Amino acid sequence: MAGNAWQNALTDILSAKQYNYRKPMQFPHLFSPFRLGSVTLPNRTVMAPMSTNLASLKGAVTPRQVAFYRARAAGGTGMVIVEFCCVHAASGRSEHRQLTLEDAGHLDGHQRLVEAITGAGSVACMQLQHGGQGAKRGLVEGGMPVTASDVPSRRDPTALIARAMTVAEIEHLVECFGRTAELGVRAGYQAFELHGAHGYLLTSFLSPFTNQRSDAFGGDESRRLEFPRRVIARVKQAIGDRPLIYRLSADEFTPLGLGISDMERIVPHLVAAGVDALHVSMGLGWTGLENVIDPMSSPEGWKLPYARRLRAASSVPVIAVGQIRLPETAERAVREGDADLIALGRPLLADPDWARKARDGQVAQIRPCTSCNYCVTMGSGEHGVVGCAENPRTGRELEALPQVAPGAGGRVVVVGAGPGGMAAALMLQQAGFATELQEARAYLGGGLIASAAPPHKDKLRWYQHYLEHQLAGSEVTVRTATRADARQLAADGTRLVILAHGGRPKQLPIEGVQWAGVLDAYELLMSDGAALPAPQPGLPMLVYGGGETGCEMAEYLAERGHEVLLVSRSLARHLARAAEPIYRSVLLKRLQGNPLVKLLAETHLECIGNEGMASMRGADGALQQVATARVLMAQGREPDPELPMALAAAGVPFVAIGDARKGGRIGDAVHDAYATVIALCATSAPSAQLGC
Repeated sequence: MAGNAWQNALTDILSAKQYNYRKPMQFPHLFSPFRLGSVTLPNRTVMAPMSTNLASLKGAVTPRQVAFYRARAAGGTGMVIVEFCCVHAASGRSEHRQLTLEDAGHLDGHQRLVEAITGAGSVACMQLQHGGQGAKRGLVEGGMPVTASDVPSRRDPTALIARAMTVAEIEHLVECFGRTAELGVRAGYQAFELHGAHGYLLTSFLSPFTNQRSDAFGGDESRRLEFPRRVIARVKQAIGDRPLIYRLSADEFTPLGLGISDMERIVPHLVAAGVDALHVSMGLGWTGLENVIDPMSSPEGWKLPYARRLRAASSVPVIAVGQIRLPETAERAVREGDADLIALGRPLLADPDWARKARDGQVAQIRPCTSCNYCVTMGSGEHGVVGCAENPRTGRELEALPQVAPGAGGRVVVVGAGPGGMAAALMLQQAGFATELQEARAYLGGGLIASAAPPHKDKLRWYQHYLEHQLAGSEVTVRTATRADARQLAADGTRLVILAHGGRPKQLPIEGVQWAGVLDAYELLMSDGAALPAPQPGLPMLVYGGGETGCEMAEYLAERGHEVLLVSRSLARHLARAAEPIYRSVLLKRLQGNPLVKLLAETHLECIGNEGMASMRGADGALQQVATARVLMAQGREPDPELPMALAAAGVPFVAIGDARKGGRIGDAVHDAYATVIALCATSAPSAQLGC
């Protein structure tokens, strides 16, 4: 779907040309009830299972976790599939704070979780998982994960990173799946799912890529199905008539792995074994994470044809998942028979009320997921916790948002209408402050404009349009083409200024940098390439800087037909090293395959002549001269001290957020804004006393 799809949807809704803004059931197929085995879902939306890292270190459900899931259930989601629950922690934990339910000791927490989900009107589904090769070495007994077959280390083929399970261990784990399912029934779960996707244990037995056994559990396809069949049978015995879903990868996109044609042949066997529905995901985590967790460049709804094929092959209901962001896409998928149910993962991190808003025809109010994968970065590592770039409340649902009486908090001015500034202004106004947003440019958006300009990043405009729409419906005073004046802010009695005006380009001591053909990469992206000349064969555009902006600028120029010389002072393997890892991997693959882009790594730009003759020195000390059409400086940005100094001199309190404080990502700016508003509220609202 085109990158401006979200804006088009908002325009249609607001103009009422295609939709009645207040009309209920705008998406009648998506919000029709659905019978899944013995359970009736109120609508076709499903929360996809996503790790939160909100459990305790011992795998118990926590109050934060209950609040997180309750918010998504209360937001109108038809069924909530709770994140993976490891059936045998000693050998299969995939994360430090992964849920477990191996005995009654953790039962009460799961009961509270189920009550929160069902009490909010949703169906509670438990996902059963064992990490297999994907278990963390430091979390399993002996430091050695177990899987279908021995997995040698790539660095040292004589060493193993996972070992093959014995038959006795296989039989034991079949029972572990059944035992956890029995406890899940006691907890009140209404449906169950087996995680057989992405390379975890069930996958490792099914796929010829990972199963090289020659016994009853490996070899031909029938024997590779034996372990999944036994697990299905044992879990069905445990759960009775409750529906059992099987999550699978429709295509592993891996040589010797399973493809869609293989899965069309396999899924009838899973159904015959007792599976009531399929959850169609994609990929293997260690051979192509971009197929498991979509980067921003993935097209809207690209996985739906796979779901459609498996739905036809299986004769059971199918849940489609992956890069479904727009209600229109979800509605069309159900209406046209691609899937019976639509799983939403990251969209529910961005907006837990996605389903309710779509059901009520309030599409413009949905905070859109842009697939920026900030959530992946936040949730990774030993201390990672679920989060969202756009929604700083994700994972913090138990935190109180202090309120002050409208206007009682005083006047607060936000300088800069980028993502952090617009978010800060909206939160301040919601909290009760008299808020003004000032922007030096004639339009809103700030860094979102530059971030959305490179190829395959246009989904970021969805967030820009959302913030603009929210501001239009708020009481925030918005002033564009207005430069902040410290003396005027002091005279107006401004209680606090929030600086969200971004940064300035870093200055490097390069001779000739004043040449008229030297352009700042950030400013060029802000202007949508208005200063670019026509492509000149044999006369490249030189991009100086191998960070994320420099790499994106190289692709941006190549897309417009320019030959590009990307010059980086760093090693080639360090290109775009600060970028989000999944996005970085696909960005670098595109650059490496682009015939218009040439890389010069470990090279310093020393001089720029008047006619664009660039003098560069490589790692070997040799000097190279290249005639260029333009030189694009992409050496990063830094906070601009001018306005902070003026405010300090005028005695106006201020707080810097986002790039005005420290260079970072969109989510850093929005989370800075949230922290600032929370702190300001804490100094403005009376504190409540605990009644004990």
